[in-house]
Amino acid sequence: MKWWFKSKQKTRENEFLSGKEEFNELKGISFKEFLHGRFLAGKSLGQHWGFMTFIVFLAVLYIGNRYQMEHLLDRQAGLIYELKELKYEAITTSSELMNMSKQSEVMERVHEAGIELEVLKTPPGILKVKKVE
Repeated sequence: MKWWFKSKQKTRENEFLSGKEEFNELKGISFKEFLHGRFLAGKSLGQHWGFMTFIVFLAVLYIGNRYQMEHLLDRQAGLIYELKELKYEAITTSSELMNMSKQSEVMERVHEAGIELEVLKTPPGILKVKKVE
């Protein structure tokens, strides 16, 4: 039974390049070959196409996520600015309405409109009604 484990172990060792072989393979790459992309056709990189594709997919997802977040942050900044503007407008409107509801302002508007109303000089009286049977 030991011979089976040894043969299995030998095949696993032969599947992968040793560190020296990989280094010698990468050491022979010139800058021109790098620009042409010939290093991608090497033995060590040819075995890892699936992993490299996965890494590229993750990079594309990361970039897309970043653009989406920038778009959302721009939209959020615009909404915060709009909210501040509306808050200032609401405060201004409420102060104008408070000013318009003052008794002196109301009397001035009544006189400008030509309505003949006057301010009461005496307090209003209470009317008492007798029950009719």
